[in-house]
Amino acid sequence: MTPDSIEIAAAQAQVEAARRQLFGTLAVVQDRLKPSHLAQDAVESAAQGVASVARKGADAVRRRPVAAAGIVGAIGLVMARGWIGDIVRRRNETREPDKGLNQRAATPATKGPRK
Repeated sequence: MTPDSIEIAAAQAQVEAARRQLFGTLAVVQDRLKPSHLAQDAVESAAQGVASVARKGADAVRRRPVAAAGIVGAIGLVMARGWIGDIVRRRNETREPDKGLNQRAATPATKGPRK
């Protein structure tokens, strides 16, 4: 073999090795781009984000428990405003609408004091 043919054979071997490496990399990329793997990666990323937010929230509550309680209380009141309004409205209503205060005062008094 001539020196040129040895260099050509070495270059062809390098090309073949590079081609195998490229196809191996393409196989890995195709595997990562499968919809099931993309969905799994998205779920894992979202779970990590939720865990991070939860951890930060817990740290904030530990640092300022009174402020956190106030915020939670205010949110609770806002969410229950309809229910609280119903309770207040019922409290101000008379049970028998046809007998208001004026009609009760006009009814005859009972016969003397009870013993």
